Amino acid sequence: MRDEISYDRYIFAANLKRLMQRSGEKQVDIARVLGVSKATVSAYCSAAQMPRMDKIEQLSRHFGVSRAELIEAVSVPPSYSRQEPRESGARSPAEDIYDSLNGAGQEEFIRYGRYLRSQPEYRAEDTRGRAGYIKHFLVPAAAGYASPIEGEDYELIERGDDVPPGADFCISVSGDSMEPYIRDGELVYVRRGAELSEFDAGIFYVDGDVFCKQWCTDYSGTLHLLSANAARQDANITIPRSANRSCVCFGKVLLPVRLPKPLYW
Repeated sequence: MRDEISYDRYIFAANLKRLMQRSGEKQVDIARVLGVSKATVSAYCSAAQMPRMDKIEQLSRHFGVSRAELIEAVSVPPSYSRQEPRESGARSPAEDIYDSLNGAGQEEFIRYGRYLRSQPEYRAEDTRGRAGYIKHFLVPAAAGYASPIEGEDYELIERGDDVPPGADFCISVSGDSMEPYIRDGELVYVRRGAELSEFDAGIFYVDGDVFCKQWCTDYSGTLHLLSANAARQDANITIPRSANRSCVCFGKVLLPVRLPKPLYW
């Protein structure tokens, strides 16, 4: 299972928020239109989740726009090559563009810049020491009970010797369902896009909530997100292939040992 976050989701998120601002609607209003939870709409707006095509059709009719206006880039800020250091007080082209935008435009400008910064092919070699830092997401991943995602809430922390090679971000785990391998409150390190083998631990986004679980599938294609702690089987999550549920893997949890198959499974 691979991390499924993509640029397409970023484009959709930007277009959705632009149309919501134009219509004066909030996430709760869109949730009513689509018949989904507010957490799901929040995931759409933060580019964590891409809706199914039938939901895109509903939004297209609701806003009175074409599907293309929801899923295609309306405009892309121009890219700039690295330039010689400017004189003190001189303004960059990016600053001029930012100042010419309204509040919503500035928010999208920043979000797009963050997206570019996250992509190795766009990142400058010298990123002011960011290579020595790692994102610590402040919303915990539930190991037992769900914790809602609240957008891109993170801080940069220094990479210490305890950070495993290849780690892209870290997140705290809340709950005891992954004990004894991951303790309540423990910080785990995650690699985006890593291939998960059966019973590996990952960070999963399910219907608007974040979980740290082992995973496997059965002969029918049903996805099982499992607790390592046999006493917390009540926190297992089962998603049949035919279920109308959303599940995204944010990445593989990097642990010093390979997790065994749960004893009860």
